[in-house]
Amino acid sequence: MNLVLLLYDEVEEINATGSVLLPTTDRRARHIATVLKPKPGATIRVGCVGVGVGRASVCILEDGQVRLSPAASNDTDAAGRLCLSALPPHPHVELLLAMPRPKVMMRLWSVLAQLGLRRIVLTNAWRVEKPYFSSQATDPSKYTPEMLEGLEQAVCTTLPEVQVELRLKPFVEDSLDALFPTPNFLRLLCHPGDAGVPIREALLEAQARGAPPQAVLLAVGPEGGWVDYEVDMFRERGFVQVSLGSRILTTDVALVSLVALTMDGLSGLGSGKAKRKLPARAADALASLLPCC
Repeated sequence: MNLVLLLYDEVEEINATGSVLLPTTDRRARHIATVLKPKPGATIRVGCVGVGVGRASVCILEDGQVRLSPAASNDTDAAGRLCLSALPPHPHVELLLAMPRPKVMMRLWSVLAQLGLRRIVLTNAWRVEKPYFSSQATDPSKYTPEMLEGLEQAVCTTLPEVQVELRLKPFVEDSLDALFPTPNFLRLLCHPGDAGVPIREALLEAQARGAPPQAVLLAVGPEGGWVDYEVDMFRERGFVQVSLGSRILTTDVALVSLVALTMDGLSGLGSGKAKRKLPARAADALASLLPCC
């Protein structure tokens, strides 16, 4: 836990009364007391979903409760209030995911929140078992705590929006354009095999056609990929097929790779970065290995 997330009501209580008490049974209080072990007068990093990140003074009471209060500030206007600042925006990536096995999905909720996705749409597909959607993995009361732990790990306060669609074809035909309009979104179809291009190449091609995309939608199928009918349906909707190669990866491995590569590629386009140069020592070492012309 690299960030202690507070509820909005807890932030309001701090600003109204000067402090808030976390009971001994609260996992955040246990983490502060047993892992962080702050010294008297210390401050810790806190945040609130949808608001921002700041620092709060912490005091561990004799009964194990933890009191959080606003950290000392030189700003007289902010005195007595918890100051939270918005974090810099992450690259805008959203996910259309064929529902994996429930056990896998429960593991993924924290991972997807850590990666900084804005929206996660779970959908059915030919290779998806319908009972998956009646599992705890689609219950907000079960997956929201997992996502909050992911935010605490990544020091992020943006909770992904979650949407469940039980029928893929009607969703693609009726709702896709409204949620992910082009040209704002570059739509990428993630499917194993040699027919797809690398993600960076797809991003560069989109930039070459005009302005770089503001956001990316990744359509990730079940393990084994989408069936041919689904691939054709996505292509008709303007999806560009991308691939990580010929290997058929598990859903969790594929997702981390796809999202990380997409965010890195978007960051490069948005900042207008040129090709990265090797540090001088690394360039000299590489040159020594190359044959002289």
